[in-house]
Amino acid sequence: MPVYVSNEDLRGDGCALPEVRKEVQRIYHATLKAKMSAGTVHVYLVHPDGHPVGSQHVAQAAKVEELTQLLEKTVADLKLPEGKPLVAPAPQSKTPKADADALVLHVVARNVIRKGDEDVPARAKLGETRSGNWGAYPGENWVILPKPEWTKLLPAGKVDAGAAWTPDAAVAAKFLTYVYPSTENNDVTKHRFDEQSLKATVVSIKGGVVRARLDGRMKMTHTFYHKEDGQFVDATLLGFIEFEPGKMIRYLQLVTTRAAYGRMNFGVALRSVAN
Repeated sequence: MPVYVSNEDLRGDGCALPEVRKEVQRIYHATLKAKMSAGTVHVYLVHPDGHPVGSQHVAQAAKVEELTQLLEKTVADLKLPEGKPLVAPAPQSKTPKADADALVLHVVARNVIRKGDEDVPARAKLGETRSGNWGAYPGENWVILPKPEWTKLLPAGKVDAGAAWTPDAAVAAKFLTYVYPSTENNDVTKHRFDEQSLKATVVSIKGGVVRARLDGRMKMTHTFYHKEDGQFVDATLLGFIEFEPGKMIRYLQLVTTRAAYGRMNFGVALRSVAN
């Protein structure tokens, strides 16, 4: 049964439960005692009774051939019979619980490769060592905006065709702060906006429903690890918001039209989901 835990969660203020922290430390020390490789970025193979039977540093485990060899050797040594999966595959990221009148946003980020005039998502290929990297898989986040906050994204008073307004910057920052690629550091409290703008322009009004275009621009400091490195996100955004004045936001969608992090290109898509 594969189990993983993020070092981010194990940090002093991380969200890992006490029993998880205790078990990680137990496995680490037991592996050291068994004179096997151990550390904070490792793959550990643990027997059902709890004792370690194998380990590899992530630099080894990231190589398909080496990890496969370790797994096959363990199966042979323990004479393990083939069995059915203990847990059925299921999404790891689920819509969080929120108040009925809250706006729930789903944010997905992943690295992209420029091919011609298009940005193509970087994808890992099963069995190919070199295809796996920080940006090979998408990163997901959820943002919940209570009604007193999301209403600040809308214009005050009557709305006319062609009208423009600036959504509240502090509220917009709550989801724009997640516009960054996969990195070791996911502490958004360390982000600093050097530039942030979001403008809304009404494109149509039908049946009392307003549809507006969103144009954004941002430059945000984001360190790859947990120390200053001068790295920053530079991105432009485009999207749409549809709402009934004084009532509700029907949907909010926003994507990066161009996003760079150092020499890395990436893309982010944000959308509201049913609550």
